[in-house]
Amino acid sequence: MSQRRWRTAFASVVGTSHIKTGTSCQDAGGCAVIEAADGSEVLVAAVADGAGTATRSEAGAWLAVKHFLEAFGEAARTEPCLGSIDRAFADRWLAAFREAVCRLAEAEGRRVRDYSCTLLGAVIGPSSATYIHIGDGAIVVGTEEPGEYTWVVWPQHGEYANTTHFLTQEDADAVLVFETGPAVDEVALFSDGIERLVLDLSSNTVHSPAFRPIFNWLAGTEPDRSERPSEALVAYLSSDHVNRRTDDDKTIVMATRAIPEAGCG
Repeated sequence: MSQRRWRTAFASVVGTSHIKTGTSCQDAGGCAVIEAADGSEVLVAAVADGAGTATRSEAGAWLAVKHFLEAFGEAARTEPCLGSIDRAFADRWLAAFREAVCRLAEAEGRRVRDYSCTLLGAVIGPSSATYIHIGDGAIVVGTEEPGEYTWVVWPQHGEYANTTHFLTQEDADAVLVFETGPAVDEVALFSDGIERLVLDLSSNTVHSPAFRPIFNWLAGTEPDRSERPSEALVAYLSSDHVNRRTDDDKTIVMATRAIPEAGCG
C-alpha cells in the first residue's frame, strides 16, 4: 500500500426531480482522516441516503453519517490495525444509532421510520479495511491494475422494485453487511443516484472509465482536511452530463493515496 497521505473529496447535490418539487437534498456524506496513536493515517468515510417517503429522512441521513464518523473514527484512533472494529462493534454501533434516532423522534414528536435512511461506511487503515452497508448505493475500490476498479459493496434492493433496506427498520441487524479486507489506495462511496452512471447493473461490474479521471485528478491535489464539500465534485454532479442520466439526489465520497499518473500532478 502507498505511504502517501490521503487525498479526499466529497459532495452532495440535490436531484433535479427534487428541485422541481421544492424538496431538499435527502442525501448526506462526509469523511475524515484520523491520525492514529502510532502516527499513521486512517480514513473514515460514510454516505447515507434518506428514504424519499420518510418526512425527516434528511435528518436521519445526516445523523447516520455524523454518528458513524464519530464512533468508527474514535475506534480507529486508538487501534489503527482496526482489530476492535468487528461485527460485534458494528452491531453495537447500530443499536446506539437506533437509540439516538428514538430520542430524536421522541423530542420531535415523530416516528422512528420518519428518519429512514441507508448507510455506506468505510474505515481504511495502513494494512486493513472495514466496510459497513445497509441499503442501496455502493462502494468501489481500486485494484492492483492501475486505473481499474471493482466493487466491495453492491446495492441492496428489496423484495419489490425500487425498494431497499434502512438503518431504522426493526431487523436492520439481520441485513447489515459487514465486510473486512486488505487496505486499498482508492475508494469511492456513492448513493443510488449515481449507480446507473458508474455501475453495470446487468453484469454486476464497475464502469472503470467513469472513475479513472476523477481519481487521477484527486491524486494530484494536496491533502485537504477542511471537511468542506469539494467544489469540483459539486460542479460535476450538477452538470448536464450527469443530470441527463439521473434526476435523483447524488452523493459521492472519494479518497486516494495512490500516486497520480504522469502529467496529472
